[in-house]
Amino acid sequence: MRKLTIKLKITLWFTVFMILLCALVFAFIAIVSNQTAVRDVRIALTDLVDRNMKAIDYDGGLLEIDDDFISFENGVYCLLFYEDGTKISGNAAYDANAPYDALAEEPFKDEGIRSVSASGETYLIYDRLIPFKHREDVWVRGIVSESVSTISVSAISRTVLIALPLLILLAAVGGYLIARHSLRPIQKISETAEAIGSSGDLSKRIEMEAGGDELNQLAGTFNRMFNRLETNFEAERHFTSDASHELRTPVATILAQCEYAFENASGEDELYEALGAIQKQGYRITHLIESLLYFTRIEQHTEELTFETVDLSALVLSVCQEQKEIREKNISLTEEVQPGIELKVDMALFSRMLVNLIRNAYRYGKEDGSIEVVLKKNSDGIILSVTDDGIGIAPDELPNIWNRFYRVDQSRSFAKGDGLGLGLSMVRQIAELHGGIADVESELGNGSSFIIQFTEK
Repeated sequence: MRKLTIKLKITLWFTVFMILLCALVFAFIAIVSNQTAVRDVRIALTDLVDRNMKAIDYDGGLLEIDDDFISFENGVYCLLFYEDGTKISGNAAYDANAPYDALAEEPFKDEGIRSVSASGETYLIYDRLIPFKHREDVWVRGIVSESVSTISVSAISRTVLIALPLLILLAAVGGYLIARHSLRPIQKISETAEAIGSSGDLSKRIEMEAGGDELNQLAGTFNRMFNRLETNFEAERHFTSDASHELRTPVATILAQCEYAFENASGEDELYEALGAIQKQGYRITHLIESLLYFTRIEQHTEELTFETVDLSALVLSVCQEQKEIREKNISLTEEVQPGIELKVDMALFSRMLVNLIRNAYRYGKEDGSIEVVLKKNSDGIILSVTDDGIGIAPDELPNIWNRFYRVDQSRSFAKGDGLGLGLSMVRQIAELHGGIADVESELGNGSSFIIQFTEK
């Protein structure tokens, strides 16, 4: 059995609700209409009798009935009698089948409206006595069938029974159209996801109409998710390509050295030289694999991190003291550290971030140059900067330096001892783990300044 769509479910629920609501409305209208009709009939009965009483009087000893006397109005019959029951005026010619003659014989009671049954039908009788001094009193009797109110209610019920089904049909059609229009973004989301799944094209997006309802917001969320997926996929594709390229060079070197050793090594010196080259490339591959695994553990949050509030000033001074011993290219390292700065960090990760920045400064610094490490605290937060006076970075390369495997000087060979192009990418990632923002200011030929800004929590 085919399952109902959301549009049909909404439409059916809405229709059933409207049917129940209309049934309640009909019942309410019927009850109120019946009560109103009965009240109106009673008012009409008493009103006609009361008005006719004013049209009766004696004149010169004779009973005079004015022209204002009304025998029939709005289904109410009005009859006039002497006190002994003799009919003076009024007839029932308006409804020959009604037993008004029998009703005229009913005893007079000046006590309000009463119900009387005759010929299987109920009638309302209203008697009023008009007393006259020295003359015979007169009774005014009003008679009306209760079916008069039923006729009025039936007319209202017929109108309601015609109008309510039309209203239900209109509500059902309108509800379906509204549901179909409202759920159209979900259909577009499904179609786009299906298209991406079948084609693998992550550049496809959900085309949305102008509007700010929840489904449009959901579609916008999916589009942003697709953007991130596409960006991450492209990054991983480039990463895989770059990693393959980086591994290809040392592997090729190892294979070449092995072939050379097998074919051309004539003595121990040449054999040791080949083994040394192989060992060097093996170390580099190991370093690359360890770095990649470290990246993966950080990204997947499988690296066990221990954040604790530490004396950041002392930590930075300790790292700088260790790195001063490198003295590569005769570059001097100085530090300007504001004392007493504390921050909640993972000490191992933070130290690695600072070491990467300092070694990057050594690598691209100039002979007899300088590196300055600054740690300070201001209104913006805690600022850590590492500045060198080395080769600098061209403006068009600045956005790329945080990418993995990117090296400013692409002409430098991996085998010559240059870095893997992972250090700055790791710096940014570690900074973000600590809630910091990594940035760089550089001028080609005049050095670079890497700045990490932390917000105290």
